[in-house]
Amino acid sequence: MAETRSRYADRIESLAADARAARDRLDPPRDAGEIQSTDATDGPESAPDVSRYAGIELAGSEVSDPEEAALVAARDGLGPVVGAYVEARTAEEPVWLSGRELDRLHGATSDWLAVYARCRGVDADPDVTVREAAELLIDTHDITDVAALLTGTHRDDP
Repeated sequence: MAETRSRYADRIESLAADARAARDRLDPPRDAGEIQSTDATDGPESAPDVSRYAGIELAGSEVSDPEEAALVAARDGLGPVVGAYVEARTAEEPVWLSGRELDRLHGATSDWLAVYARCRGVDADPDVTVREAAELLIDTHDITDVAALLTGTHRDDP
């Protein structure tokens, strides 16, 4: 028997596809360009290669540096994913999300968090449900705080 699709199904599919594309775009397989040079004149790498962010598109925005990319990943990537879930769960008419829809939201949440972490210089593969992100958003009221907390990249203020 076929699983029933909610009225959010197409939106969820689009959000999930965008998240996967962003993760693939920012986190391509390691290639020769990412291997640390052994040439003695180059010296060790001391900072992430910010040139990889120049002109990259994330969530419909062109970004130019890692900090901007992290903000876009949280605000324009993770935010709409969590927003769709919250909207469905708080709708006046109850919305039943199928198992596939919840799986796609889970994947999109994890993909955007991986992108966010990568932009912050952390190689992470978070396994976070959209519900966990939504609950944290209710507590923090800030999607960038949600992304930072769920990826362990938050910084304590001195």
